[in-house]
Amino acid sequence: MSLDSGKMERRALERSGDVVEVLAPASWPNAQVEAWLDWAGGETDLPAAIFRFAENMVQSGQRLGLFEGVGARGRFRRELGAGLMAGRIALRALPAAHTELLSGPGEIIEQLARLRAEHRGRAASQGAAAAFSARQQGLVDAIHRCQGDPDACADPQRNPSLARAAEAARAAGASDAAILDTIALARAGETRLPTAFAPPAPVPLTLAVVDEAPSEPLLRTLALSAWETGRLTVGFASMAEAPVALGAVSLMAFGVGDSFDATAFDGAVGVLSTALAAQAAGGGAALGLAGLADWLAAHGHAYDSEAGRAAALELFERANRVARLACPGLNGGLAVFEDPELTLMLGGASSAGEPWEGPVTFAETADGQVVRVMSEAALCGLRAVGADLDAARWRLLGHGTLEDAPGVDHAALIARGFTEHEIGAVEAALPYCAALREAFRPEVVGEGFLADVLGAPGEDLHDPRFDALRVMGFTEAAIAEAEAYALGASRLVGSELADDQQTIFLTADDLGPAPYLAMLAHLAPALARPAQADFTLPWDATPADVQTLMEQARLAGVPMVRIARAEPPAYQRLDLPTPRETSRPEAATRPEPVQEPRPERIVERVVERERARRKLPDRRKGYIQKASVGGHKVYLHTGEYDEGELGEIFIDMHKEGAAFRSLMNNFAIAVSIGLQYGVPLDEFVEAFVFTRFEPAGPVTGNDSVRSATSILDYVFRELGVSYLGRDDLANADPDELNADGLGRGKADEPGLAAGEPQPASRYISKGFSRGAAPDNLVVLSLADHRAARTPSAQTADVCPACGDIAAVRKGASLICETCGARAGRFDDATG
Repeated sequence: MSLDSGKMERRALERSGDVVEVLAPASWPNAQVEAWLDWAGGETDLPAAIFRFAENMVQSGQRLGLFEGVGARGRFRRELGAGLMAGRIALRALPAAHTELLSGPGEIIEQLARLRAEHRGRAASQGAAAAFSARQQGLVDAIHRCQGDPDACADPQRNPSLARAAEAARAAGASDAAILDTIALARAGETRLPTAFAPPAPVPLTLAVVDEAPSEPLLRTLALSAWETGRLTVGFASMAEAPVALGAVSLMAFGVGDSFDATAFDGAVGVLSTALAAQAAGGGAALGLAGLADWLAAHGHAYDSEAGRAAALELFERANRVARLACPGLNGGLAVFEDPELTLMLGGASSAGEPWEGPVTFAETADGQVVRVMSEAALCGLRAVGADLDAARWRLLGHGTLEDAPGVDHAALIARGFTEHEIGAVEAALPYCAALREAFRPEVVGEGFLADVLGAPGEDLHDPRFDALRVMGFTEAAIAEAEAYALGASRLVGSELADDQQTIFLTADDLGPAPYLAMLAHLAPALARPAQADFTLPWDATPADVQTLMEQARLAGVPMVRIARAEPPAYQRLDLPTPRETSRPEAATRPEPVQEPRPERIVERVVERERARRKLPDRRKGYIQKASVGGHKVYLHTGEYDEGELGEIFIDMHKEGAAFRSLMNNFAIAVSIGLQYGVPLDEFVEAFVFTRFEPAGPVTGNDSVRSATSILDYVFRELGVSYLGRDDLANADPDELNADGLGRGKADEPGLAAGEPQPASRYISKGFSRGAAPDNLVVLSLADHRAARTPSAQTADVCPACGDIAAVRKGASLICETCGARAGRFDDATG
């Protein structure tokens, strides 16, 4: 087989799951190669795949009697292979259930309601599968984060984190049996479950055939269905059999003007007609001409003009004659349709017959970078009308620099703190940007520069909508002027071209839908299948917009129309008011019913926190706890808010390596920042208790925690006991959590015996209180206080200073055990 396809090369193509090496034409961009790779079923040797396909078409055509001899078969094989490898033609088979037909005015509304319900059901199942998968993984993580007894970690009654994860899984629709299965998988060693998903069932396109003048309720129902599903095609007349094979010829592949190779064009149409008949095997086929708007602009014809429509009709009539002559048995023939896969296979040329997308396109450099370039159609069209190519190039592609740009230039950037380094990074990114804002993204100029020099909030830097230019104070007008200067414009409207020349280069956005509908109606006599108008509206279009466009197509005489909406932007988010911003106006007008007072019972306490860092007071309370874990000294230093809530911690180690000490210090900083941003302390406690690593073992110096499985286990046990009242985290046995003979720590000096009065200086910082607390204060627990007072209640006297019956004999004097005042001598009191 002789493949007239130019230079072939092997290239590495990065796909969603892996990187493959593909043999393909060197002139094809990666997107086109990937489209052909999908067409070939993943075969990385595209010439070999195309050769096998051509041979299969020969065998199928031979069975259908499409060839008159061996010579005709060989010629067809060579020409089909050469046309496919050169990117001049492309074809593909459609799934068997590609189109579902709806008809009958009495039933169509009910059928459309089912179509919408099925669409919502698929969307709901996919969303539910994603949520269910995330909750399942949460169950697994809750078990593997737990470092205690395996049975306890897998028991929701004893693992609070697992209990919360199970409640979340229930809320996502998981049954208790599914939750238990996930727990069993986690206990069996599974750490990462495969992501659950709802396999999409084959979703056919839907064709609804209605009367030429549908009623208003039916038209509204059609518009709602098209708006919601994006898969509805409406036919206003009787339809032909749905095609099972599609193919298209790229018009720009055969030259323009005097260089248009009509003979090669006729040969490609004939070969494609035969190939479609062989692939359809008796079924319907549709043959399209791709890139009509480009071809008209390259010849100097305005799309919305009588000359342009006449030239298009002449081209389609020629193709129709050639197709009928080359393959009389073709079921179907020339058509206008949209097929994204064929468009990619032909390098972006669409067979929908729509207006021009614009004079600027994108090319791929040798290293895979995508840059803006003028399209071949624009260059040919400008030459055809005798325009200044250099002036048009400057207008469309820009100057590629901001050095002398209006609005945003180097001087303006330097005045806002930019240095040569940041300006150089912006300039290097300009050739690869579609908008000026992209050159000022954090990954280009640096997050540190934007935060430290420009003062951009750190949480905004990762927002896809972040606009550094607006943060710097540039207006929209200044940004637009600089963008036009540096990157160019997307249209030639308003340029130095004459008015009659500018009409040649009007785009779809300039023209609107009317010229497109007029073109399809004008081409109808040359088409073997009913013309179909395909529209993609913005994602925020309304059902009323769809209904209006549908009615315009019907009135223009276009027999079929399909309307869909673009995908919403990836950064689109719904802004919802916070509960405190939500008002209930009916509560102001409707009086509350009078009810008998009942004892208040708190079922659940919801604490709302702002997502802003809560600063600690400059002078703060706290305590320092010295302890030894497995023989390694640990100093825990806490800082509190005025109301006593924990706000920061510091963890210092004694005689440890610098790396370990630094790691613990920075870990404490991370926890402190989390606490100050509102992360509940109990979340940290649940996450880090029972973590197991050295040093571990008996704990000395702490009256509540006597053993720990790690430094973190000890720290968060102490915090849980001290700040959360988690007495269940305290332990009295120093060997309870000993970690395999790691040794005992050296005991600290014993403190005061239990039950003895504790001086207040043990708990109140003299430096913090600045001497406001008396030195003679003591602290007694309620139980100890009662135990101390009960035996001496009959012998104690009344203290004249505080009035408490607590004046007892201390040597020769009476001393008040409550306030410490001297009440007098003992012999004076007894008389």
